[in-house]
Amino acid sequence: MAGAHQVLRGEIRGLTGLRLIAAVWVVAHHFWLFSPDRDVLAHLDPLRPLLASGWLGVDLFFVLSGFVLAHNYVAVLGNRFRGRAAVDFYRARISRIWPTWMVVLGAVLVGGHVQQALVGAAEGSAAEGLDAVTLLRQVLLVQVWDRPDYSATGPVGPGWSLSAEWLAYLAFPLLALLLHRVRSRRPVVPAALAVAALVPFAATCLVLGTHDWAWSWLLRLTGAFLAGSLVALAVARVDRGAAVERAAGRTAAAVLALLPVALWWAGAAGQDRAGAVALLFPVLVGALALTDAGPARLLSTPLVVLGGRISFALYLVHMAVFETLWTLAGAGSASAAGVLLQLGAPFLAAWVLWRFVEEPARRRLRGAPARRSAVPVPVAVPEPRAAAADAPVTSMA
Repeated sequence: MAGAHQVLRGEIRGLTGLRLIAAVWVVAHHFWLFSPDRDVLAHLDPLRPLLASGWLGVDLFFVLSGFVLAHNYVAVLGNRFRGRAAVDFYRARISRIWPTWMVVLGAVLVGGHVQQALVGAAEGSAAEGLDAVTLLRQVLLVQVWDRPDYSATGPVGPGWSLSAEWLAYLAFPLLALLLHRVRSRRPVVPAALAVAALVPFAATCLVLGTHDWAWSWLLRLTGAFLAGSLVALAVARVDRGAAVERAAGRTAAAVLALLPVALWWAGAAGQDRAGAVALLFPVLVGALALTDAGPARLLSTPLVVLGGRISFALYLVHMAVFETLWTLAGAGSASAAGVLLQLGAPFLAAWVLWRFVEEPARRRLRGAPARRSAVPVPVAVPEPRAAAADAPVTSMA
């Protein structure tokens, strides 16, 4: 049922928890793809369709990112461009992503030079081929903007998608003007447009049997970001009630059950058709935003929410941690304890980065008061249940 547009700000804890799921998917994908310990990976072969499609964590993060920004900022930015509102928006975005990015970039560069001094530069290392122009592009987060492909765009591999997200942030105040024209429509309109935004990429994946072609990153992430923004408008127009919450909970559960089946189908016959599965992401995000029941209950637990909060740091740091551990371990098969250490270390590093860099930097740059607990329960405005978290929901691959 359509109702008056609700202006809600804050956090939907189920969506914060979903960020952890997306992050774990990407971390598992990269471990499966790049780990030198192929003996361990052989035992994971039954999970190949799920692990091979972990690049879809990128798309899920961008759907979440579009949702977050539309839910929190479309009403704030207004129906006409206002410079002050746009500047405040950009300041909030910079405070969220740039300090953490600079710490990770600096750490990777220092680590690369230390490795070069001790054992020589390995092929493709951070210390290799990084001139002043390339470094400046990394600092300004523009490294992927003029690239038809996203591979080897800098010393921090996942940084390419942060560059893409920064491009989306820059465009958002203008996109908000278009979203204002849709926000008063019945929820079925933005909901249908959200799925339609992903159709070009999904259809091309089905035709080509791959998700990787020239400028594919721009098509897929633009569609995902726009889809998330439109889902937020649809959710804001739905009158919440017991029946809606039950239906949303069942829908979220059904999508989560369908996802692995669809991924197994997409990977059949050696074809990479997993891009079509992204069509389910707007449905999942919208359903979780409308309920506290079903999967949303698990995703809203304190530990999972904390995992969602550190997901940005995890995204940035996990490959650097993996590569460091793999270099230190050297050749040979790792023990079970060694594999667990390799998989757990990025989460510890991400928590440290979030706790001592990301959150303090956000508070300093935005003048926010210090939080009293690691996983607080936000206060919604004006409804008792809060809306989407104002946090970077960045892509990974």
